Amino acid sequence: MRKVWLIVLLCLILGYIIQLCIPSKINESVKNDVYTFCSKNGYNTEYCFLVDFSKHSGKNRFYIYSFKENKIIHESLCAQGLGVNKNIFKSTFSNEINSNYSSLGKYRVGELRKMSNPYFGKGYNVYGLDATNSNALVRGILIHNGNVEFETFPLPCVPVSSGCFGVSSSMMKHIENIKKQTDKPILLYAYK
Repeated sequence: MRKVWLIVLLCLILGYIIQLCIPSKINESVKNDVYTFCSKNGYNTEYCFLVDFSKHSGKNRFYIYSFKENKIIHESLCAQGLGVNKNIFKSTFSNEINSNYSSLGKYRVGELRKMSNPYFGKGYNVYGLDATNSNALVRGILIHNGNVEFETFPLPCVPVSSGCFGVSSSMMKHIENIKKQTDKPILLYAYK
């Protein structure tokens, strides 16, 4: 019986690793909608940040997308707000203050600031642009470094937050480089 469970476990791990090797794709309608919004509203039309919350938290789902190259140029795990119920098996989204859930919608990525928790260092303010995320600034939602495992953890994990976009250290470096290259605001779009 132990051999059967070991084989099942190894097959699951292998299947997960194979899925990680399959390149991520962005839905065409998402790309078109985001580009249209960016061009109409004076946002950066070279890059945007996308978060696909339909993907499991153990998979890369925070993307830097290049409109110019028409591809994802960097991707990372992204934490999801665990919420007040702390149910890791149910994806819930909320804009309510103190809900500790993530919010869907469009955000303007703001300035880098020091966080109150020194473990995470610095994070980027995000400003909610939709009714579904209008309380983002009041709620203290940021893009910031997640745990160390976000960079190297090989198995499905459950990166959780209090609603912030916790990403890998390498993703934070890419975001910083892109923010330095532009005077225009950058759009982050979280969808499911």
